[in-house]
Order: sequence, then structure tokens, then C-alpha cells
Amino acid sequence: MKQPINRNIFWCETFVNILSDSGLSNVCISPGSRSTPLTLSFSMNNKFRIYPIVDERSSAFFALGLAKKSKLPTVIVTTSGTAVSEIYPAIIEAYYQRIPLIVCTADRPAYLRNRGANQTINQNNIYKNHIRFFYDSGLPKINFSNINNLITNTINGLDIALNIDPGPVHFNFPFEKPFEPDTFTDNIDENFFEKVKNTIKDISKKKSVSFSFDSSIKKFSDTLNEKRKGIIICGFINYGKEFQKALINFSEKFGYPIFADGASGLRYSTKAQKNIIVNYNTLIRSELFSQKYDPEIIFLVGGAPTSNQLQDFIKKSRAEKIIINEFGDKNDPTLTAKKILNVNPVSFFYSLKPNKIKPDNDWVNNLIHLDKIVGDFKKSFFQNINYSFESLVVNDLIELLPNKCNLMISNSLPIRDVDFFSECSTKEIKLFTNRGASGIDGINSTALGIASVSKELTYLLTGDLAFYHDLTGLHNSIIFNIPLTVILINNSGGGIFYSLPVSRFGKIFRQNFLTPLKLDFRKIVKAFGGIYYIATERKKLKEALRQSANNKRLNVIEIKTDAKLSSRYRSLFWQSATKEVDRYINDHQS
Repeated sequence: MKQPINRNIFWCETFVNILSDSGLSNVCISPGSRSTPLTLSFSMNNKFRIYPIVDERSSAFFALGLAKKSKLPTVIVTTSGTAVSEIYPAIIEAYYQRIPLIVCTADRPAYLRNRGANQTINQNNIYKNHIRFFYDSGLPKINFSNINNLITNTINGLDIALNIDPGPVHFNFPFEKPFEPDTFTDNIDENFFEKVKNTIKDISKKKSVSFSFDSSIKKFSDTLNEKRKGIIICGFINYGKEFQKALINFSEKFGYPIFADGASGLRYSTKAQKNIIVNYNTLIRSELFSQKYDPEIIFLVGGAPTSNQLQDFIKKSRAEKIIINEFGDKNDPTLTAKKILNVNPVSFFYSLKPNKIKPDNDWVNNLIHLDKIVGDFKKSFFQNINYSFESLVVNDLIELLPNKCNLMISNSLPIRDVDFFSECSTKEIKLFTNRGASGIDGINSTALGIASVSKELTYLLTGDLAFYHDLTGLHNSIIFNIPLTVILINNSGGGIFYSLPVSRFGKIFRQNFLTPLKLDFRKIVKAFGGIYYIATERKKLKEALRQSANNKRLNVIEIKTDAKLSSRYRSLFWQSATKEVDRYINDHQS
């Protein structure tokens, strides 16, 4: 018996069912005509939660936040034309962070390209430099050969995104009208439906992924025992609690301290933090330190360090440098790491065991003590400074945040101040950053995506330019009723450039690098249905954070700082703290 169908809808339902059967549940959809078959198919599948977001760029970054927090791929749907290019920044970020996004772009038929057809661009592999997999399905054709091709490529793409080479994958879907399910284009036999379902099951069963353990690890363990002075440097990372346990276990057994980047999230945990060094940015500014504490071996884990000074330290070090990355990512901008171990870091750190040679306790204990010296000096330095110095805000914020919360940190100065000045905390703070490509675009949307699938309170630490750059993203808080508290450091734009040599160029610097927005953020926050606070001191920040925790909506706490003065304070801190480090080393020379 024949059944009438719309070929576009049948095509998309087949694709969507594969995604839902694979456990995907979140999809961000921006409205458009050409994407109607995709939108309807996702909407008619009750396994998906739909997030309709007008702004494609915001939608993609919101999807990025969803994927970060849920640990599941998020689907993005857009119409054809320039809408496709709007989501590219988030794809780039996901690519470098290995966050799986399932990007679905609707398209005009290929025969309309370069013909002046409305809303038609060349979308063929448009993201090719920042995508793990691409498939153009071609116009839907209701025959088994084409359906089988769609099923195979969908399952392959998902397997790549989830297992083989995690990151964003791109499916491009050209469609001809009509789009709606009640406008029929074909008649097919009912048994054809059953044949398609069985094909999906058969192909899915054949997919299994496993990672082989590097056989050279055992031999490497013997070599490692000859190097008693080591350091583990952890950049931004997404490995979770099990990684932290394995890392701490390894660090304590071998006596290798951990330089925990501010973006790594390793500084905030109820777990043991004995060997975690947070003030390395001060230590490595000391020439004496760099000479006396040049390690024999450096492990590089996660993304590249936030700190340029730390990258210089790595580059100048005579140590053997080894990257630990299961996918072989060469995250070493210094280009001095000569070996990369393609192994899961959790397995790697658990598997290595020291031999009869004991760890160099003097090595690790001296580094821990030097870290404490800088930490104590930092406390005294901050005592007589007010909130015109933005780094003090960062230091206070970690102390004032509640236990078990999410903290998204924006790029530019906020993440650097966290890296420079935040100490360890026994609070369980789940840290999120966009350190893949380190842009300031999409920060608000990413934070709201994280908050939307979280039971814990979510906070965003950001600057005025990043906040302004993604104002449209705040609309997601209204339409999806998502609570988020933003700590907005307003230094009148471009404050980070005061730390660069270009700041010497007077008028040119002021006109082209400093970008004061001159906006009333109070009015903007209220326009998005949020509650606005102004904090000028620790007491007011504490009170604003207390109040915001009870408001299930958008909260923005603005703190106005002085970028130029902050730059001076940072320089003064480095100079004074480095002297403390030098004094200790001179007094304890063996």
C-alpha cells in the first residue's frame, strides 16, 4: 500500500531520528524558510528540547554552552545564506576546545549558486578549516541508495563528533519547495519505512570505537624515574573529576608540582590541592627562580597556557617537554616540545608508578613554599587598595562565590587576572572558558547556555567590551527564563592594551585601542528584564551576590575600575613580589 509523503520531511525525519536514538536532546534553531523541513522534524520529535533563538551567532554560542555543561552534543539549525556564516565563530571555538556540535545548515539547490538567486551562497564545506566532518546530503531523493547514504554519513558524522575526533561536524541540506508535511511530493510503500529503520539499526551496530593504550608508556615510566625534578603544566581543560584525581595521585607519587592555569579549573575543588602552584606567574618573573628551578622534565596537558610569561619560561627551559594528548593535538605555541604521547591523560597518570628512587621532596616543598610566600605577599598588597584595581575584584569574587556553582570567565583581562591573582579554594567551583580561540564574542550566550542546563547557580565574570559585544545574547535569559549573575568589570574598554608596548603611542593609542563605550548599562540591563547593581567595594559586592542568588533571573553587578591605574598596580605587584622571591632564594642558596 502506498503512502503520500513530503520528501524533505521524510529525509529530515530520518536524520533527526538517528540523532535522537543516539541520545541527543538539545537543539538551537534560528528561524528561516529554507530550514523549515529541519525545524519541523526536530519540533515533532518529542525527545528534543528546542531553543528558538533569533540571532544565529548567539544561538551557536548558546549551543556551545549547552554542550559544555551537559557533556552532550548540541544541534544547531540555520537557514541558508549569510545565516550560515553567523555561526562560524562558535564553530571555531568548539573546534579548538573539541566540543561536539552538530551543525545543520539548510541550503538552496546547488544549481542556483552563482545565478543571482536570493539568499544563496556557496555553502559547500564552508567551515572546512574548523570542522571534523562534512557531509552535503544533496537534494532529497526517495530511493534506498540515497537514503542509505544519508544514514551512513549521519552515523559516521556522529561517531566522529563523539568518539573518533571530537568536535563540531557539519551537515548541509539543500531543499527544493514545498517544505511542509501536508504538501505531498511522493508516494512510497509502507514497508519502505521498516526497511529504513532496520538499516539504521544495522549500521549503528557496526560502529564501535576503542582507544588503544600506548605500549611505550611502560618503557617511558622507567625513563621518568630518572628525572626527579618535574613540573606538570595544565592549561584549559575539560577532563573532569577523574582527571583531577589521577593528576594529584601522580603529582604526589613523583613529587612533581602542578602549575594550574587559571582556566584549568584545578584551583577550585574540595579535593587535595597540596602540590598545586598558582603564583607561578610571579615566580617565573624572577631570573634567580628560572635558573635555580629549571626542571628536568615538563608535562604539557590541556590547552596552551593563558600566560605569555609561562610560555616564555617553557621556551627557555632546558627541560624535556612532553605533550599528553589522546588526540595528538600539538598544544605548544613555544614549538619546543619534541614528544607527544597520544594517550588518555587519566589512563596515563594512573598507569605510571615510581620505582625505588624516592621523589625529590626539597624540589616540590621549595616550590610550594615559594608559592605561599607570593600568596601571603598578595594578601598584604591588596589590603590597602580599592576596587579601582580590577584584579582585587577577581581575588574577592572567588572568596565570595557560593560552594558548588558554575563560573564562566570571559577572555581578555578577566581570565588573565584569574590566572595571575586567584588562589586555591576548597569550594567546588566548576569553571568554564572559551579559550579555544579566545575571542570576546558570544560570551553572554555561552554563559546562558551553561546556566540553562544547570541546577547550580551560574556566574559570569566579564568585561564591558565582551558584555557589549553579545548584548543580543541576553535576550535568551528572558525567553527561556534562565537565571544568571554577571559580574561586569567596566574599565571603559580596551584596558588590556595598557599592558602592551603600543600604549606608548599616545594619541594613536587612545583613539584606536582604547574604546570607551559611554553606555548606561543600568538602562540596558533593565531593557532585558534584568536587575542591576553597582558595587564599589567588597561589602557591596558581597551583598549584591547575596541578593542575586535569590533572584531567578538576569542579574548584573557593575564594578567600575580604572584600567590605567590597574596596569600600574600590576607592574608594582610584579616588581615587589619578585623581590620577595629573590630574597628567599638568596637566603636559602645551598
